[in-house]
Amino acid sequence: MKNNNLFLPFDVFERHKMVSSFIKNSEDRILDVGGGVEGLGRFIENKVTVTNLNAGDVIADGRNLPFTNSQFDIVTNIDVLEHIPKKDRQKFVNELLRVARKKVIVSTPLGSDVHSKAEKKLLAYLENRGSNSDYLREHIKNGLPTKEELKGYFSDEAFFLFSGDFRLNNFLFRAQIKQFENSLINKAFFYLQKLVSFLLNVFYFPFIKSEKPKRWTNRVFVIYEKGSYL
Repeated sequence: MKNNNLFLPFDVFERHKMVSSFIKNSEDRILDVGGGVEGLGRFIENKVTVTNLNAGDVIADGRNLPFTNSQFDIVTNIDVLEHIPKKDRQKFVNELLRVARKKVIVSTPLGSDVHSKAEKKLLAYLENRGSNSDYLREHIKNGLPTKEELKGYFSDEAFFLFSGDFRLNNFLFRAQIKQFENSLINKAFFYLQKLVSFLLNVFYFPFIKSEKPKRWTNRVFVIYEKGSYL
């Protein structure tokens, strides 16, 4: 892992570092569906092909991937499923499973009543500030995936791992968009946030995993191993 990754915002580091921990073989071909061009590739040595609606190596809709069956060893999907309408999620997951030879790894904010309420509160906060909040509107409109919903898309054989505390992530996000009138204070605050990110990524991240969801759980990871490699 590159040292400068440790200065990434905690939420970005959390999801990509966790997904990368499930990729053991540096020779595996990776497809990241809906990912950023410099997202997962910053955390692993593998060749990562990125497909997205507007950017990446291949421009495509995840519900209709232009790849052959089992074309990639591992297919990842990092915080995208919550942006897909519920009626299309099974089709979306089926496409991930279709083009993967070995494994599918999905990361998404975990749906719960308290998490949904917190996101609505955060959306109101952003709208009052006049900040861009399209991603949160999609979360609320589509609904955050629950564990039961995800089990239905995969099977009982899928492994689930939970991480984080959405209260911390929401607090950090509010701090990230905060601006002061004084440019020197803004600069100092920027470096303070870098320091906080570093401390969280080094000292907090190793302890955020749980095999069972908790009241304030932020994110769920689904790891599905295909029964036999074709």
